Amino acid sequence: MRKSINPFSALSFLDPQSLKVMSDQIAVLIETRLWAKILFAMFIGVGLGFIFSEGGPFPGFVSAHAKTISVTMSWLGLPAKFFLRLIQMVIIPLIIASIIRGLASTSDINQIKKLGIRFGVFTLVTTALAASLGVILVTIFKPGIGMNLAGASVTEYMASDSPIKFSMDVLLDILPRNPLASIVGGEMLDVVVISLIAGVAILSLEKEQANSVIDLLEIIQSICMNIISWAMKLAPYAVFGMMAQVASSSGVKALQSMSLFIFVTFLGFIIFIGFYTLLIFFYKGQSPIKFLKSISMPMLLAFSTSSSAATMPLSMKVAEEDLSVLPSVAGFLIPLGATINMAGTAIWQTSAVVFLSQVYNIDLNFGQIFFVVATSIGSSIGSPGVPGVGIGVLATVLTKIGIPIEGVSLILGVDRLIDMGCTVVNVSGDLTAAKIFGTNDETTLSKESSL
Repeated sequence: MRKSINPFSALSFLDPQSLKVMSDQIAVLIETRLWAKILFAMFIGVGLGFIFSEGGPFPGFVSAHAKTISVTMSWLGLPAKFFLRLIQMVIIPLIIASIIRGLASTSDINQIKKLGIRFGVFTLVTTALAASLGVILVTIFKPGIGMNLAGASVTEYMASDSPIKFSMDVLLDILPRNPLASIVGGEMLDVVVISLIAGVAILSLEKEQANSVIDLLEIIQSICMNIISWAMKLAPYAVFGMMAQVASSSGVKALQSMSLFIFVTFLGFIIFIGFYTLLIFFYKGQSPIKFLKSISMPMLLAFSTSSSAATMPLSMKVAEEDLSVLPSVAGFLIPLGATINMAGTAIWQTSAVVFLSQVYNIDLNFGQIFFVVATSIGSSIGSPGVPGVGIGVLATVLTKIGIPIEGVSLILGVDRLIDMGCTVVNVSGDLTAAKIFGTNDETTLSKESSL
């Protein structure tokens, strides 16, 4: 058996010959650990992007060659597009197969009902707490006081339909009219509902028929995971290109002017991840440090890609192998959580609204704040797990509470960075729920039925 090498074990970094030792250690680290490759690519991408940005060390050169730099950065982002296309290609069949198989693997409908209800309560409570935390932190630190908006146009973000509706259609839309159209269109909430109904329906089949369906779903899962493994080989190159593009764009200037808002928002993310670790400690008795170490790889991938959907296959793997979650539970909760459990999104939505109210010197009353919190909870349900989905929701909320829509222009420059952080919280929440509910005999599906 190949001996495991710890790249951090050598103390000879302090030795005059450390360059050789360091190169060997880094080589081992990069060759054997995907997280190291991604982290390395992230820093290199940020560094390169900063060098070729207007706020970097060579502003004159950047201004003179702006078009060339823009084209070059677009080509650097090509691996990221391939990566996301591969993920998008298999994410719908993977979600369908995982949820249906997770449900169909048990013969006890009461266990499914209990697990679903408890996860639903967990999602609502944690999302409400997250939304409230965003309001509280921005109210305390007041990052918007004294700032002036640059009146950039955000018309393109208002072209899409509003995701906020207040009618009976909200209930009717839960059941899709055309399942095939929903699947082809990538409607995540519809896909989850279809999968839940199909999974429960399979329970009424004869055992032999049900087993045939489960075997087929297992094959589909295996095919999807193989494709995901190919995509993961592109992940470091994808992260490098994405980070270079982000750092070279106008986001560098935005980072300077929006630093306090970014700090407050990320403080909220850190606090809420800490809250998740406390839940793990009190409910499961596991050390917060150990839990964070176990989920570090999904967190890093979530931060790099800003996509909970792209992180979902890795989250399922970590839940089963590192968190000891039953496969049937991981296959049920992780895809479901990637669709409805969006505490990080709730934090940044409420933070952004209160921040912009401060920028425009608009005092929000209790009713408006309650509306913002409630909307952030509702808008997280069924949001696609891909970058940038919150801007449309934010623009709609601003108009409903009297804040100028042009305020979104301030958020656009840092949206990608903040979205990276909120995706980490979303993924951490899914894994927290899987750990709490997936290793408790009273709430999980039976181990025997998952085999």
